[in-house]
Amino acid sequence: MTSSQYYQHTINTPFTCFGRGLHTGVPVVMKVLPAGDNTGRTFVRRDCLTGQNDVRAIWFNVRNTQLSTTLCNRFGVTVTTVEHLMAAFAAHGVDNVKIVLDGPEVPILEGSSRTFSDLILASGLKQQRARRKVIVVKRAVQFDLGDRSGMLVPGKGLTADLEIDFEAQAIGRQAIKGVELNEETFVRSIRDARTFGVVDDVEQLMQNGFARGASLKNALVVQGDRILNPEGLHYPDECVRHKVLDLYGDLAMAGAPIKGHFRGLKSGHHINANVVTQLLTDSQSFEFIDAEQADRQWQKLPTQVTA
Repeated sequence: MTSSQYYQHTINTPFTCFGRGLHTGVPVVMKVLPAGDNTGRTFVRRDCLTGQNDVRAIWFNVRNTQLSTTLCNRFGVTVTTVEHLMAAFAAHGVDNVKIVLDGPEVPILEGSSRTFSDLILASGLKQQRARRKVIVVKRAVQFDLGDRSGMLVPGKGLTADLEIDFEAQAIGRQAIKGVELNEETFVRSIRDARTFGVVDDVEQLMQNGFARGASLKNALVVQGDRILNPEGLHYPDECVRHKVLDLYGDLAMAGAPIKGHFRGLKSGHHINANVVTQLLTDSQSFEFIDAEQADRQWQKLPTQVTA
């Protein structure tokens, strides 16, 4: 870390974007505003009752992880599909920010974090007075569900190994090893990876209230061994890279940067959220300390191989 990265940051100037929700299909305008030290990342639903419409993006507010990550406050106000935006905030080091929405879901845009990332870069960051703290993984935590699993183990930075396996031949088995979850890697090889799905599942998803805003403009769609999007893939292994993007957003729900290594097998939002919960509900598994102190403490650990 540079010395400035030992301090919290917010965005320098507000920005606005608009689109439709991936699952609700509802049009939404989203405005992102600077926020004060130690306030974290908070959503504000303009279409809900004032005083009850703040929804903090934090692990204990995660209520639903079916096909996306949904937050809910104590008044029952929800915000859905927050993970792509949260991944961009985490990658670019945005600690404190207010996100104002006039609907129930973050706009899906192109189905990745690219636009969010571009808007943050265009805004620039403002260093704040408060010191940044990090969550250092002290011992392994794991969550298993059938043949799927996720684990966090101690590590020097935030890195990940992920493997997925889908019946659709266009996806199949994909793996990524030792990917560093930092700004440089995010911009170069993660942020453009789109959410994906199998065309045969779309009708059933819509009947169950999901994917009502999905299209070839905001999702990678496969059928058997074919990619239906005319532009093709953004990366040869785009699907597993999108899982890394989702993981980045889900780990951001911890409320502070994590120093540790994630190992995921067929993992997704549900696994990710439960690993974070396992970590933060066991005081013996982590340490919450100043970022500079953590760097000094872990500087002798071997660096993970970059994907």
